[in-house]
Amino acid sequence: MSANQESLAAMRVALDQHLAGALPVADLVATWRGSASGLSLPPVFGQAMEELLRRMEMSAVFAQDSCSFSSTAVTDQLKRWLDKAATV
Repeated sequence: MSANQESLAAMRVALDQHLAGALPVADLVATWRGSASGLSLPPVFGQAMEELLRRMEMSAVFAQDSCSFSSTAVTDQLKRWLDKAATV
């Protein structure tokens, strides 16, 4: 398994755990940021990931109805990010 595959697998597990209610947003974000350091991807991937993680953090701080985006929409985007990163 390549370094990218290992990091992406850890990120996917964290996302799955978060979706199952077993991992708080802060831990999800920390896992993703920690795992991202081992990725070899074009810079645009890092920029997109950081924007999504920032949205996750904001959705956890503010009530869902006061946020301009939902955490469900962001987790769906994180899934797509993982799928795209796995093809690079």
